[in-house]
This record gives sequence, C-alpha cells and structure tokens, in this order.
Amino acid sequence: MVAGFHSFHWRGCELRDDELRCAHEELADPTGKDAYLSAFRTLLHSGHTAAAGIALDHFQYSGALSRFGGESVVEQYAPEVLAVARGLLRQPPTPEDDSTAAGANHASALNAMMNIAEAADADLIADALACATEENVVSAGCSAAGTALAADAEESPRLVAAVGSVAFDARFDVRERAQALSALFAAQGPQATDLLVRATGSSEIELQTEGALGLTVHSRFHAHRAHVERLAAAWPRDAGYRADLVREALTGFHSHHWIDAVLPSPELRDAHAELMFPTGEDACHRAFRTLLHSTHTVAVGIALDHFEDADGLRHFLDSDEVDAYAPEVLARAREVLRRPPSPPELSPATAAAANHLSALRAIRKAGADASDTGLVADVLERATTDDVRDAALWVAYGVLKSTGTPDRRLVDVVSRFVFDPSLDSHHATALRVLGETLGPEANPILVRAVRSDNWDVQVHAAWRLSRPGRIEEHRELLEELVEGWPLRITSSRHHAEWVTEAVLGGMHSVFWKGTRLTDPELYRAHRELRAPSGADASHRALRMLLRSGQPVAVGIALDHWHDDNGIEWLEEEEACAAEEAEVLATAREVLRQHPSPAELSPATGAGANHLSALNALRVAGASAPEDAAALVTVLECAANPHVRDEALRTAASLLEDADTADPRLVGMLGAVARDESLAVGTRTKALRALAEAPGDAATEELVRATGCEALAVQAEAAYALTAGHRTADHRDLLAALVARWPEEPEEDVPWAARLVREHLAAAQE
Repeated sequence: MVAGFHSFHWRGCELRDDELRCAHEELADPTGKDAYLSAFRTLLHSGHTAAAGIALDHFQYSGALSRFGGESVVEQYAPEVLAVARGLLRQPPTPEDDSTAAGANHASALNAMMNIAEAADADLIADALACATEENVVSAGCSAAGTALAADAEESPRLVAAVGSVAFDARFDVRERAQALSALFAAQGPQATDLLVRATGSSEIELQTEGALGLTVHSRFHAHRAHVERLAAAWPRDAGYRADLVREALTGFHSHHWIDAVLPSPELRDAHAELMFPTGEDACHRAFRTLLHSTHTVAVGIALDHFEDADGLRHFLDSDEVDAYAPEVLARAREVLRRPPSPPELSPATAAAANHLSALRAIRKAGADASDTGLVADVLERATTDDVRDAALWVAYGVLKSTGTPDRRLVDVVSRFVFDPSLDSHHATALRVLGETLGPEANPILVRAVRSDNWDVQVHAAWRLSRPGRIEEHRELLEELVEGWPLRITSSRHHAEWVTEAVLGGMHSVFWKGTRLTDPELYRAHRELRAPSGADASHRALRMLLRSGQPVAVGIALDHWHDDNGIEWLEEEEACAAEEAEVLATAREVLRQHPSPAELSPATGAGANHLSALNALRVAGASAPEDAAALVTVLECAANPHVRDEALRTAASLLEDADTADPRLVGMLGAVARDESLAVGTRTKALRALAEAPGDAATEELVRATGCEALAVQAEAAYALTAGHRTADHRDLLAALVARWPEEPEEDVPWAARLVREHLAAAQE
C-alpha cells in the first residue's frame, strides 16, 4: 500500500463525489489492506475519468515501489487495470485546465500500461502518441510502446511509425526522443532498424548513441557492426552512459570466469567468436550448443556463462528462446558440479573451481529445485573458495524456497556458515538464506545467532527476527539485546539502526543516546515517545518526562519536542503549541542549573542538559529578558564547545526576533568574539549573532572586533558593518581594513573579506 501519494497526473484535481473522495482518501492514507483494495477498485471502475486516472497512477506507483523491495498489493488487478486503461485511451485527450495538463487521461493510461501492454494495444498506443503534445504523455507512451513491441512477434508498422515520429520531432525534449528510439530496440523488423540507422546520423549525440545502441542488439549487430564502430571511434570520452554501453557491446561479452582461458580447437574458438559477435540467430544457436555439449571444461563454462549473463545470449536472442535451453543447461551444470573443481591454470583470472562457479550461476538462473538439494549440500561442504561458497549459498536459497519441507542436511550445512568462525565472510548471506526461506523453522537458528559473540552475526540475526511475523514473538529478547548494544557501531551500522527502530521505535534523543531510564514509568514514557500509540498518550508521556526532575528524562523530552525527528504528533502546529509554555518553563529552569556531568551522557559529554534546553529555547523562538540572561550565564560557564556554539546559535535567533538587544548579551558576544583562546569558528559565530542585533546595539562591539589579529574575525566583523547605514558611518575603517587584507586569489582569504571588498567597490560606482 502507498501512503501519502495523491497521483501523478491529477494532483490539483479534487473529486466532488463523496464516495469517490472517500475512496481517494483511503488510497492516500490507508487504514487497512481490505479497505485499500476496495477503494482502489471503486475508483478504477467508477466510470469517472479523473477517479480512474488516479487509480491507474496508484497501480503504477505501487508497482514501481515493489521493484525497490516494497509490495504491490494491486498487482493482482492488472487485467482490470489494462481494460480501464484501454478505455481511457479510446477517449480524446483531456484538455488542459488549472489543475491538470493536457492529455492527463492518456498519461495515466499509458503509464499504467508501461509494464503490462500487449501486442493488441499497438494501435491504441500509436493513436495516443500521434496526438500527444505533453512530454508526460510522450514518455509514458514510449514506455508502453516498448512493452507492446516486445510482445508482438510480427511488430506493428503503425506503432513503429508513431514511435519514429516522436524520435525525430524537434518539438520534444531530446530525452523523450531518445526514449522513443529505445522503445524500438524490441522491434526486430527492417522498419525499426531503418529508424535506428537514421538516428545515428543525427547531430545530437544523445540520439546518435541511442540509435547505435539499438543496432547492437538482436540480429542487427552483425550487419551494422562496422558502422557502429566508426561512430564510436568518433565520440568523445564523455559521450555518456549509453555510449559506454555501445563500446562494451563492441568489445563483446567473453565470459565471467574464463577470460584468460584457451579453447583447444578451431571449432570451439569459432563457436565462441560467434557467441560474442553473432552473424545470425541460427548461427548463434549452433555455436551455443557446440560449446554447451563439448567435452572441454572451458567450452562448457563459457556456454554456461553466456546463458546466465544478460550480456550473453539474451543480448542477441529473445529471452524465451534462451529460457528454452534451461533443461539442457541444468543437466549440463549438474554434471559439472559432480566433477572435481577445475585447476587454477585452466582459468588464471578466476583461479580454482571456475567450472563450479559457472555451473552454480547457471543453475541459479535456470531455476534450482528440490532435486538439487543433495548436490548443493555436497558443493557447500567441499568448497574451498569464498566465491564458490557464496554462489552455492544463493543456489541453496532457491532450493529451500522451492521445497515445502526443507531438507535437514542442507539446513544444517547452511547453518554452519552462520556459526563457523572460519566462514565469517558468509554469515550475512547464510542468515538471509535461512531467514527468508524457512519461515518459523528458522527461528531457533536465529535466536541462537543473536546470542553469538560475533557482532555482525548478532546484528544480522536480530534484523531477521525484527521483521514482521517474527518480531512480536521475540520482542522481549530483542529489547534486551538492543538496549545493551554499544553506542558507537563500527560495522553493520545500518542493520543495527533498522533493528533498533523496529524494536524500540524512532528517535531515542539528540543528546542522550546510549542512556536508558531506569525508572520503569519513565522508561515506558520514553518508549511511548519513540513509538507513539496516539496523541493523548504522547502528550502524557512528554509531560511525565518534563515533570520528572530527572536530568536525562527531562533532556529526552526536550529533544523530542524540538527535533524534526521527534514524536510524530508534534508535526502538527497546534499540538506543538499546546506544550510550548511548559517546555519553555522547563528549558529555562534547566539553563539555571549547572551543566550535567559527562557520565550522564557519554556520547555528548558535559552540558547535555544545556544543549537540549538551548535547542528547545531556539525552536520556541524565545526572546524574553530572562532568556538573554540565561544565555549570558551559559556562555560564561560553557566548558563544552558544542554547548557554546549552540548558545551562540540561540543568541542569533533571539536577537533576530528582539525589538531591543540585551546589553549584557551583546557584551558577552563581543567578549567571545575577541577571545583569542577560542576557535576562530566560534568567534565568527559570535559576530554573526551580533549582526542580528537590532539597530546599532552591537555596532560598538563589531568595531572593536575589527581590531583583532585573526583575519577571519576582522572580516566577519567588517562584513556586519556593511549592513544599512553602517557602511557610510565606517567607510574609512572598512577601506583601511581592505587595504591591509591579502589580494585575491590569495589562498585562505575568508569569504567575508571578499564580500566586504565587493560591497565597497559597488558603493563607489
């Protein structure tokens, strides 16, 4: 399900019918799978153009997310989607209005057909392209055209012509025109080939490279190879990614694991050359069979590599033709795996067991099944190289996935890769194989693994246990585990963060990470902030922590209030304002306290309480006199440079919003700016804060700072003096400073110095 998505092509359009509007709201903010699917079909079959278009947009967006690990729950409705999309394409293009672009109905329909169009849709797509004026329609139409042409054995002359018209229509952006040429790759007839050849004569490099790339696929390559070679030789090195693909095609795909190997006979060498650069489909088929059924190890390995790789047979032959070899490939690959590993001298670039690598990759591509169980277990037990072990583990994944009852021996062999210290480079893969293929049967193995002394094993096993379907059963174990993890994680960091978020919720805090509240009630309140169960519960939790008087609990509450990653309900302005008075009172009280000791927050150090309070003060936009006094006190006693910098940031915010500047705060900022014991960056922050002071409240301090020895401090103070009437009042001072500063392009000249120089020059013109 897709939360937060309105549509691609109807964003300004609101549905007036109550039923349709409610259905759209459900799609944008799903309450459950059944309700979502019902809403989707309500819109899809509504007979309302905009409503149907929104449903089609959701279908395509959901499908796009599934290619990045998400789930498309509407994929099951593809036949219905295709029927509705065809209906929209039979309509005239919708006109442009205030909320939608011209042809929005066609854009939604074609976009939804991008991956499901059929040969029968050729004329509809051709008609839509012929009347398209918007780039969205053209782009979606070209994508749908490519799918329809790939599904059509005879190809549609009308659709090829329509796509060709787009490719050479200068009204469209070159990206859409190149996309049109790409759609022609799937069409193998002379009409499409002529258009690709024509594109190679274009003066636009994008069209030229796209046309050339199209000539390297299928049976076109042999006839046009010399032409493509001449083109590629003339292209600049930075002609783009598509040009690089053309150059790779001209090099040809040799193999994966036999680059330096030598074939023993002219017949085998000729067959290999034919595979790399086919002269025709029949010749390509013959060459593949010659190598596959050879008695020579290298020849068989090369054939298996060409079956498996996208740049091999599939670059020239239809996928269906290549997949038809799967039974032969499986039988041959299994034979290879029953033999000993090939010696390193047979394939110097790969070293030992190149034959097993080729066979394993081919079996994985062709589809391993339950009959491969014993064979894969044998390979895993006797493998001597990491590459073979890794390839065999992925074949084991396919085998275990295909069997209803997992083979005990294979499970035990794969489990060894989790716990054997000598196989530590395979822990994560083995855990994935077991975790994703076994279901509940994997749980005892994963529980054992999270108790491992090996950090990476522990984290990856925890990641598997924290997934839906396992997390509730193992939540107590995972909570105990995660709470004990170190603050600074050196490896598997992302997985550790994912586990922590899944188990404990979102943000811990900003300045108190690694701390755990020992009081059970405060701990539960913290958990509520991290994983809110509702607005009321979150309000209560925040107040409990704020009123606790416990420095860590108070700091965590302030962090959750001020930070963008804090509790979700605070994103609403009214909810945030409801707590502001109490947050401000608490923050002011904290700033009157001594800095918290470093041991209370080891990750932040001393003064974490002041950091939390200062951020809350700044976000609230506090500007009361007592706030200025508190900042002065913090700046006087700050031992932690982070606290000092945050106080300066808060001071800048306070002065920017103030009608009058507190003299003590202005004086303190001036003292910080002139303090040579502090870092230059800190001193310039103080000057930027002074620059925000209203009127001339800070002018005297800025003038004093121009007398400092550090060039960056001088320049920052001078730049602040260029604001408003200050330039006229201090022109002589500024001119004298500029005269002493090094001339550009001298290295290390502060940007502020350049701005002052430019300001004075502009004022003189």
